Amino acid sequence: MLTGDLIRVRVQKGELAPSFVDPVAPKVVERAEEILTLFREGVGRRRVDLDEEIDTLVGDGTDHKLVKGLVKVLTDKSTFDVSAPIPPAEIRAKVFRLATLRGPLSPLEIEGGRPTAAAIYREVAAELGVDPAVLEGALYADHADQQVLVSVDVPSARWLLDRYNVALVQSVLLKAHELRVRLTHAEPARARQLLRAVKFHQLICDVQPHADGYEIVLDGPASLFSQTTRYGMSLAKFFPALLLQGGNWEATAKVDWRGKKTMKLTPAMGLRSHYRDTGAYETRESLWFEERFLALDSGWTLDREVTPIDQGGEGVVVPDFRFTKGKKVAWLEILGFWRKGSIERRLKLLKRHGPANLIVAVSKKLAGEAGELPDLVVPFVEVIPAKEVLRRVEAVAR
Repeated sequence: MLTGDLIRVRVQKGELAPSFVDPVAPKVVERAEEILTLFREGVGRRRVDLDEEIDTLVGDGTDHKLVKGLVKVLTDKSTFDVSAPIPPAEIRAKVFRLATLRGPLSPLEIEGGRPTAAAIYREVAAELGVDPAVLEGALYADHADQQVLVSVDVPSARWLLDRYNVALVQSVLLKAHELRVRLTHAEPARARQLLRAVKFHQLICDVQPHADGYEIVLDGPASLFSQTTRYGMSLAKFFPALLLQGGNWEATAKVDWRGKKTMKLTPAMGLRSHYRDTGAYETRESLWFEERFLALDSGWTLDREVTPIDQGGEGVVVPDFRFTKGKKVAWLEILGFWRKGSIERRLKLLKRHGPANLIVAVSKKLAGEAGELPDLVVPFVEVIPAKEVLRRVEAVAR
């Protein structure tokens, strides 16, 4: 994700347009390759040394904001680690304790005089069985600027540029009130894949049917009273899953950007997802529930491949599980982030259009605003109570 000072956008007539780079433009590709080479050759070096080279590379060029953005993406995809033979905190404790006992220290080594810092390092190094020079270098090795670059998980300059373009959108979405996605003539498998991504990231949403597909309306972090940072990251992480849809979508975000602005996104922009196209999105809550429910050996069959259920043209329910026993069927929908208004709308639609055999489980931990949960839902904190769900399945199954 890009920080606010690195976001490049244009504003025209109330519309916000991210300043995407052309990922095949020779000058841009050359710049990206230069930065990527710097990181690859920097493996094994300290972050502070790498930062100095980056500052030199950025210089006073007109593209300094782009370069810093690419560096941020690269840094997020790189691994830095502590390079020390012994935990630095342990080294510091021994060095400072011995310095206190031997002190005050002398800046110069004089025969028969007071000990110096070098003498302290030699004594501690002998005790720990390491080289004094290595010990001194490891004293603050756990500080961020002293950590060493271990690996760079970026396959190519093209990948870096595509990832940068997506990061621009994700960073803007952190200020969104709403993201409205319209799927047109989407393949059923693709539609299910996207809806499962919504579930996986536990987003507050309404799904509405239309003549040739679905419209998914997702709450943005700017619409919540609490949980905004965590929820904003969830919305941003959802966006690359939308790019796997191919050419059958369009999205409109309402954003707080020096006043209310609109950002429109389509496949024509050429954005490419960095997510693997596996089609499998499972929250830990759903995995834990499945494991515990199956352990009950209740005789009910659990199925994940469910079809969205139309609610009289006013909405769509997307269950997480279907329970079947003989001819009897029940459904379970798991809601992650929620707020009082979203629960009320959901229950009103269920009352008017059903299905009457749907059970709703709601996370008490991810409430977007304060509000009491109705009796019709099953609350949970970390783990959905499988026995309570089974009791309700047997009560509402049709």
